[in-house]
Amino acid sequence: MADKEQINKLIKKLSERMGTPESDIRSAVNGSSYSKLLQKLPSDKAREMEDILGDEDKARELLNTPQAKAIIKKLMG
Repeated sequence: MADKEQINKLIKKLSERMGTPESDIRSAVNGSSYSKLLQKLPSDKAREMEDILGDEDKARELLNTPQAKAIIKKLMG
């Protein structure tokens, strides 16, 4: 239950910072679509994220960064 609470807090904070409805973030997290979230980013950053998410090796590299590992560790408890 604590993990779910942490995820909800993270989604709420992300929603506030991005000015994006929580429902859009939940949809992206659940894998249905991340395009709405990318629209909130500056165009150069959105292209960079699309490039990373579309390339398995780049995505794996991103997930292996210390920052990503720390976020994943927080989410997983």
